[in-house]
Amino acid sequence: MKNNAKSVLALLLALTLLFALGAPAFAAVGEPGAEMASSGEENKNGFAAFFQNIGNGCKQFFSNVKGGWNAMKARHEVKKEGVQCTINRNAIHQLKSVRDTILDSYIITTEDGKVFVIDGGHSFETDYFLAYLRAATGQKQPHIDAWFLTHPHDDHVQVFYEIAENRADKLTFDKVCLNYAPVGFYAAVDDTESENDVCEFERLRPQFAEKVQVLHDGDKFSIGKADFTVLYTFDPAFTGCNDSSLIFRMDLSGTSVLFTGDAGVSAGKKTLENWKDSGLLNCDICKMAHHGQEGVDRDFYEAVAPEICLWPTPSWVWDNRNGNLLTLEVRDWIKQLGVKKSYVAMDGSQVIAMTRRIVTTTDVFEKGYPAETAVDRLASLGYEGIDMGFDYWIYDETSPFLSDDYLAWAEALKDRAEKAGIVFTHAHAPGEADGAWLGRSIETAAALGAAYLVVHPIWHDENGKTINSVRRFLSVNADAIRPWLQKAEECGVVLLSENILWGASKNPRNIAKLVKKVDSPWFGWCFDVGHAWCCGYAPDILKKCKTVPLSLHIQDNDGSGDGHLIPGDGTIDWNLFSRTLKEIGYLGDCVLEAHHQSLEAPDGERDGILTRLLDVAKPMRDAMD
Repeated sequence: MKNNAKSVLALLLALTLLFALGAPAFAAVGEPGAEMASSGEENKNGFAAFFQNIGNGCKQFFSNVKGGWNAMKARHEVKKEGVQCTINRNAIHQLKSVRDTILDSYIITTEDGKVFVIDGGHSFETDYFLAYLRAATGQKQPHIDAWFLTHPHDDHVQVFYEIAENRADKLTFDKVCLNYAPVGFYAAVDDTESENDVCEFERLRPQFAEKVQVLHDGDKFSIGKADFTVLYTFDPAFTGCNDSSLIFRMDLSGTSVLFTGDAGVSAGKKTLENWKDSGLLNCDICKMAHHGQEGVDRDFYEAVAPEICLWPTPSWVWDNRNGNLLTLEVRDWIKQLGVKKSYVAMDGSQVIAMTRRIVTTTDVFEKGYPAETAVDRLASLGYEGIDMGFDYWIYDETSPFLSDDYLAWAEALKDRAEKAGIVFTHAHAPGEADGAWLGRSIETAAALGAAYLVVHPIWHDENGKTINSVRRFLSVNADAIRPWLQKAEECGVVLLSENILWGASKNPRNIAKLVKKVDSPWFGWCFDVGHAWCCGYAPDILKKCKTVPLSLHIQDNDGSGDGHLIPGDGTIDWNLFSRTLKEIGYLGDCVLEAHHQSLEAPDGERDGILTRLLDVAKPMRDAMD
């Protein structure tokens, strides 16, 4: 009986819906006051229009249902995959094809909050792309700073077209970057697909004409911290759409990535001829041309010499299942070139950490140690980044951090670091989240070029009594940090709270909860493994935290106190630490806060201590990948 009742109810709902959809036509035929039809033919036409409207309404209804169903399935799929939000982290997302077909689709996030998209895929990939983009950015309506379209082929551009025409409310974007050949170029070689895609872009162009940036060979431009260099645009001497693909390089925080679209042998040879001696072809990461088959030749990949290759490749192309592709040969090239890691889209969507620098704090030197000398010394030892401890610069009134020229001082340090081949990645504010120096710390971190500023949470009340209540701890710290978020965004610096040693601040899970409560892309957290250990928490506590930390403080101790020792000189299980970081998908730097041994040693022994610290950190970083 229950099933019958449900069937009857469903039928009544369907009939009600059909009547509602047909109501406009019914009103047009016989609404009160309208002149009645005077002939059978007019009645016939009226009823035909009535049922036609019902039919059209039904089609639209079922189209909407299908669209909603597909969007829901995509959201479920992305949630099931556990796609990580990487906003304010340097990461590349290589998206899979939902139908195991060819496509290029990349989403890039940066540590200064920028988002870039390369191509996107077929129109039937749109629901998955949008669901993935929302997850990767943590934004309900994501904002894209630049969308690059490499060339007019359906498997690269149709997602952009579908969004521009039918789903413009789903996201916003500042720029669309491309250089399509004229439509006649494709028509002349009877390339109907490319010709249609160029015409489609021109039809849609009025909707975003002011956002179009046409790229040319040799163009250089920056968006936030990302630097772009265009190495190739179409050459009318080469026939075919693939050789009209953009080839461009992105540099971000010491890592270089080469995007190649579907570039073929001719485009590759010209790019090699024009840029080989410049050093700009040599990149850390290379997106394989034309899905890893029948693209650029081996000489091109030899010049790139990548450590990582990105393969936008379905299973049947990867295995050369059709027997007429060059994928197996190209795979042999990459193996012979000693590429360390390949990410293949047939294995599913993947997140690739762009930068994982080994960073040390300036606290390895005593208060008053010249910052300029510290920069030069750390660079010469091979460190890739510096964490500036501002608490060491409030020791007396002559400190440059306290002077009126603090920003000029920081900018000069940034320039010095860049010339020495090192960068400021982090800084540490004095005091707590309500500290008097927080505003100046944010400004100075930005002037140094640091993406992150660590701020200790407030762990006590106004009477100095430890806050043990988690609810109160979260409320007090959220109220303290929120007023600074606008300044953080304006300066492009992400504020990070860290687990410390007292009351509710001990538990890393509470710091992760604070991030959830504040709910801002300009606020995250730093996991201090040494603090956690001496408070009774093993490194795998990270698995229970609801958000992945944006940074780490790596230091050791024996569990009885905050030792800030070189890893291995205490009792922390560093293999467990590395495994846990890999499991949770940590994508950030290795920030070493193991400064006590260097700080307490005679200056002549410091280089040896800092070299040992660096040597310990390198395999730890490699284990995270």
